[in-house]
Amino acid sequence: MDPLVPPEVDLRNFHYMPLDVVRLRDSDIAGVEDGEVFRAAVLAWCAAWHQVPAASLPDDDAVLARLTGYGRDLATWKRVREAGALRGFVRCSDG
Repeated sequence: MDPLVPPEVDLRNFHYMPLDVVRLRDSDIAGVEDGEVFRAAVLAWCAAWHQVPAASLPDDDAVLARLTGYGRDLATWKRVREAGALRGFVRCSDG
């Protein structure tokens, strides 16, 4: 899949990320997944906000574990990832 965001999109100077509170509160990830998956998902959104291009994440489990608060604990990160922490993200051709 082609990247969803042009490579020059950079929001690192935007420290505030709008949050649709009702949508998050009523979402499947808030209501169905366990708390650890929810936490990792929200941290992934926060990390993606300041990636370049914005709204993206690297396709690297070691980096994703660090960005979502798991440090070097790849086993736990992979479990949480499989449980849905990256729900809504899609793998694109730019990695």
